[in-house]
Amino acid sequence: MMTASVPSATPSRACAGAVLLLPGLCSTPDELLHLQSSLRRSGWHVSTPHIAGYCFDTEAGAEGQRSSGFGDWVERVCAEFRQLRMQHETVLLAGISAGAALALAAVARLGEAAAGVVLMSTTLRMDGWSVRRSRWLLPLALYTPVGRLWRYRERAPYGVKNLRVREWIEQELKDRRISRAGCAAIGVGHLREYDRLRRAVRRSLAAVRCPVLALHAREDEVASLSNIDLLARGLTHAPLHTVVLENSYHMISIDNDRRQVAEETIGFARAVAQGRAPACASSSTSTES
Repeated sequence: MMTASVPSATPSRACAGAVLLLPGLCSTPDELLHLQSSLRRSGWHVSTPHIAGYCFDTEAGAEGQRSSGFGDWVERVCAEFRQLRMQHETVLLAGISAGAALALAAVARLGEAAAGVVLMSTTLRMDGWSVRRSRWLLPLALYTPVGRLWRYRERAPYGVKNLRVREWIEQELKDRRISRAGCAAIGVGHLREYDRLRRAVRRSLAAVRCPVLALHAREDEVASLSNIDLLARGLTHAPLHTVVLENSYHMISIDNDRRQVAEETIGFARAVAQGRAPACASSSTSTES
């Protein structure tokens, strides 16, 4: 795989470096607000680019969302990375859910230019406990005319174990059709391109050359811990550190373990910036709600 050329950096004196944050599919940076603010307080510049055809388009409304090709998503992320790299010596990527796969696709293309990547709730395989058995029919909806009008609709528990947060999300979805947990419904166009993205990522894991931190909830209802196993087998040229969280569901950035997610991310980013890339390891941790 070819490695993208990246302009040489002019080190930033104002902060420790930069982190490029990627939300989930058809969502907004709001689902990463706690992590954003924690990173900024720790001296990091945070970039949350709008990726046309991937992120939720607030002007189009819930029913007017249109997808673009996953290759366009990856190129938009790489372009934003190059801009950040011109100002900061250390630039990491971090993504949640589909955003984790998008971050992996980008760092596979960027090679050693990326300082590191943080993967939250990586979803290369949708096999969590709440995923219906009918998921095996998904290709029929994605790749045949049968599914052209089909939409995936969010339902309880909305990726959240914390009951108060879940109730708040449910009310937001009723009022605005978008919440910190994502859009109320995702069209087949977005899902088809994401399916293509995750397949491409699984084939290119060996191209990743930077340190990787993978944060995943044991009770993730969308993507089980088998996704961590996929990473461990596929990331043959990248040091992988995993943290299994015990008190959250899929949306770990807004659930009970959100503080731990921020602490682990900041600690990893600091270690990478100081040249202390973590060796391959795994750990399990839990935080109180």
